[in-house]
Amino acid sequence: MKSIRIAVAAAILATSGGAAAQSATDARCILLANVFAAQTKDPGAQKVAEASLYFYLGRINPNESVAQMKVLFDQQSKTITDANAGQLMGDCVKPVQEKVQLIQTLAKEAKPPATPQGR
Repeated sequence: MKSIRIAVAAAILATSGGAAAQSATDARCILLANVFAAQTKDPGAQKVAEASLYFYLGRINPNESVAQMKVLFDQQSKTITDANAGQLMGDCVKPVQEKVQLIQTLAKEAKPPATPQGR
């Protein structure tokens, strides 16, 4: 439990540059992804956590203040425990995987650009 709280505090400090998560879920996922990316030993899981972190960072709302963001992160850090962190992280990864799958599907369906004549 102590390691999660330390990592959560570090995530709060690292992301307190003036942007705010659009929702409590986004804030929780930023915290969790940051922790899992830093603490996991499995390179594949670390990659997924890092991708999730970037995904949720991309959803931040630049109009909220640092104070509003800090409140949101503080609230969400209280909902994360050692017992539920894995499940919550899994819930965060699902939307990321769905978006990746969507892009991959679109890429397969897209027609390749026409090759100019004479090349």
